Amino acid sequence: DTCAGWLFPFCSGYNGEVLTPTSVQKVEPKVFFANERTFLHWLHSGVTLYTIAAGILAFASDTHSVTAHWYAMALLPISLGFCLYALNLFLWRAEKIKTRIPGRWDDSRGPLVLGTILASVLFVNFVMKCREIRKY
Repeated sequence: DTCAGWLFPFCSGYNGEVLTPTSVQKVEPKVFFANERTFLHWLHSGVTLYTIAAGILAFASDTHSVTAHWYAMALLPISLGFCLYALNLFLWRAEKIKTRIPGRWDDSRGPLVLGTILASVLFVNFVMKCREIRKY
């Protein structure tokens, strides 16, 4: 169980029971590096989103910037979610690699959830900007 397993119970293969392996799966050294590389890519996405949100907050003017402030404050928890997801996925896969449990080592639901949340925030921002433009 990882330190953030309670936060991301939607990871595929996450359940309370431990399966006993019927055979020991051979793990090549490149699998360890692939796990780290995936972790770094997810962290990069989270840090990029955080940088965008911080830039929007820093450069938004104080007058008539309710939309910009809302958008930036919505992106900040999403970027934190990306970073926490990256940590959880890295620790989950590292444990599976270490114990050599046979089965799937990927997560198909996490990226779908994070992508849907991000796309919905982008869509809401788009609609709010269209309404703001239509006023003029």
